[in-house]
Order: sequence, then C-alpha cells, then structure tokens
Amino acid sequence: MLSVEKIFGNIFDTKEITPDRLLLFAKDHLVRLTKANSTHLYDTIIGIVTTLIVTLETEVSAVDTTLNLQSGQTDEVDLVTSNFHQTLSTLSGVIANSVGGIGTIAYKEFYPHGISEYGKANRKTMVMLTTRINKAATKYSAQLGATVTAKLQAFQADYVTARDAQSTSIAGLSVNRDVKSTAVFNMEKGLLQSIHTVGNLFPADVVQCNGFFNFNLLFTSTHRKHTLYNDTLAIGAQIDVVNRSVTDSITIIIRNTGTNADIMVWIGATATDAPNAQAIIVNAGKASTEIPSALGDLANTFLLVKNASEVNTASFQIEIIG
Repeated sequence: MLSVEKIFGNIFDTKEITPDRLLLFAKDHLVRLTKANSTHLYDTIIGIVTTLIVTLETEVSAVDTTLNLQSGQTDEVDLVTSNFHQTLSTLSGVIANSVGGIGTIAYKEFYPHGISEYGKANRKTMVMLTTRINKAATKYSAQLGATVTAKLQAFQADYVTARDAQSTSIAGLSVNRDVKSTAVFNMEKGLLQSIHTVGNLFPADVVQCNGFFNFNLLFTSTHRKHTLYNDTLAIGAQIDVVNRSVTDSITIIIRNTGTNADIMVWIGATATDAPNAQAIIVNAGKASTEIPSALGDLANTFLLVKNASEVNTASFQIEIIG
C-alpha cells in the first residue's frame, strides 16, 4: 500500500538528520544542480537553495561557535578551581602566621580538613569551599591584611561568574540542538520543493533524478575515517594541509579557532597555488562545512589554507571525514 506521507510528507523530519548534515546535503545538491544548469533550467531552484544555504550556514556556524565558547568557559571554570587550590596551598603558612598558628580555631576555619581538601576541589564542592574561604577571610581580615583578604574573598565571585557563564552557554546550546529552527524548517521545505521539481522534469526516471541528490550525506556513516589537522599561521602565511585525491563523498569541516584573523581555504594543483575563484573565507571563531568540489577542481589534490589577516596570526582546525 502506498504511503501518502512518504510521497508528499517531509522526508527530512527526523532527529537522525542534524542541521549540519542537512546543510552538507543541500550544498552537494546545489553543486549538482549548478553543474547541470548549462541551459538555465534550474535557475529558480538554484536561487532558492542558495539563499537557504546562506541562512542555515550562519546558524550552524553559530552553534559551532557556541561549542567553542562553551569549551573556553569550561577551561575558565577549571582555571579558577586550579588557582583556588594553588593559592590556598601557597598561603597556608601566611594564614597560619596571621591568625596565631596551625593549631588555632581561626586556622581551622580555613583548613578544617587540611590543605589536601582544596586539592580535591571539584564542581560539586567549589561553591561550598569558596564560600567558606570568603567568610573566613572576611572574619579575620584585620589579621590577614587587605591584599590577602581581597585575594581570598575574590574566589567566590570568580567561580560563580565562570560557572554561570558556562551554564548559560550550555542552556543556549541545548535549545539550538533540541528545537527545530526556522532556518532548518525552511531548508527542509526548499529541498522538498527541489526534489519534486526534479521529479517533475524527469518523471519515473529514477537514475536521472537520483543524480541530483546524495542522500547518504544525510546520515552518519560509522565506518568513515575522521582525520584532524590543527595549525597556526603567521601573518599572511599559507600552508598546504594535505595532499590527496578527493571526491564529493568526502566532507571537509573547517573551523577557524582564532579570534582576530580570517582564513581562506581552497583546493589547488600545487602546494603554492594562489587562492582560486572558489576559495572561501571562514571568519574568526566561525566554521564551515564543505564538499571538495565547492573549494576547487576535483582533479587537484592540495588543500590549502591562508591567513587573510595582515596584522594577526591565525589558527584553524580542519576535519576531513571519509
């Protein structure tokens, strides 16, 4: 029995198809349409898909930036925790001398379970520990002096600030992942329109129609190899990341991990080729998911990256899947 839903419904409406996979599928589809458009038969749908790609890519890039931000905020939380432990260890002698020795009640308000307790500090105990130290430092501020008191008091606010920033980022990322956005929904509708347009042009010609779409890109392929390349670039510098043959079955995820410099990425014939007409710019803190043919001629083999800034160094991560 025929399923009306399968014929007319939204085939992209499944949690298995993530926004980045949908974007990759759309980009691949656009390349196929463009290559077959010598007679301008696909001008209308190309225009629709192109616009939708720009919007969705901005959103996907924002989610990637949120991930990078969250990672940085996690580092900040860990840094505050580490500094807290080191400071309590370093100042133990100063505190003991200020409050009358390690055997006093005052000293034990700072170190009721010894110095080692602060070496075991983690996210479950940091709020309690920093609050304890804040109270003790305030109570014995006259003995400790202004500088030591302020240093110890500051940990409570520093940790709360770092942890709150991380929690806000996590919450925002959860919304981005769990709720289907307008950009994703519009892309799904646009791709459905394109599927029906192609089907109308070539009715019952499965081979011809299928040539415009690579549905494998929509789903995870567990056996595909992931290779990461990380590097930094001096001002204006250019490097070849890898020299290998590629096809559009490959996925290239480009992450600009810097904060002050944009990068250019393209595929060239030699390691010293200048940026070609298909070279893309990935802004600082942003990311882009591409297929090889979007970056250059598939007959070429060098994946090249250039620092587009004339004043700042750049850094990047490139993930090649497949």
